[in-house]
Amino acid sequence: MCEDDGVEKLSEQIGDVALAIQSIGKNQLDVNSLYTVEGFDEITLGDAFDHLVQNEMLAKAFIEKNANLRKIWVQNFVNQHYYSPAC
Repeated sequence: MCEDDGVEKLSEQIGDVALAIQSIGKNQLDVNSLYTVEGFDEITLGDAFDHLVQNEMLAKAFIEKNANLRKIWVQNFVNQHYYSPAC
């Protein structure tokens, strides 16, 4: 009987781990969602991807945006990170 309790508890823990892995997978940034943004070279999109990977909240928001909003986000990223303000 004690062995059955151990097996049941292990089974529950494995189920919890599986659910955690599934939820992590749903919120990961898919590189294809960024590289399909038109009008930017691969190096720029790679820099934007690296930035999103380092900023989890931005990445989650980016994932939820439609194609037009993603393009605007990348353009804003380029404006902020590639161009210096005129003196």
